Amino acid sequence: MGRRRGKKNDEGVDLFSFLNIMAATIGVQSLLIVICALQIKPGVQAIQLLPAGGEGKGKEANYILCEGGGKVEVIGQGQRRTWNLKDQGLEQFLDAIAKNSKPQYLVIGVRPSAFRDFESIRSKAEARRLSIGYEPLEAGLKVQLPVGMPAVEGAG
Repeated sequence: MGRRRGKKNDEGVDLFSFLNIMAATIGVQSLLIVICALQIKPGVQAIQLLPAGGEGKGKEANYILCEGGGKVEVIGQGQRRTWNLKDQGLEQFLDAIAKNSKPQYLVIGVRPSAFRDFESIRSKAEARRLSIGYEPLEAGLKVQLPVGMPAVEGAG
């Protein structure tokens, strides 16, 4: 008895065109990644705070920048000062925002080392039922304010 051998001429599935399509897709994605990476500007040294939009639209913006170690910079209500979290001036600033007849909005800028300061200010603002937002700020990044905001008056 002899064995029957199958024909070797049977054609299977050809994946050559599929592989071409995959290679082209990967090439296009790589090109897009390179283009996007080149558009990122290294060495950004300042960030511009803009007037409130979204929830704060139509409201007067006030800013508190948490620098870390209990140090905060307060900008709004016609003043720009640097205080500690325990200074009475900070409490008065938040009270003035809460009692103002114009709608107010508080933006809290948070540095990486200042998260506990942010939590403290947020709880004080929420206790006064203020509309708040926050902005994460990189360490060492200079903050520029919108036109018309007051210059630094000094520490209080």
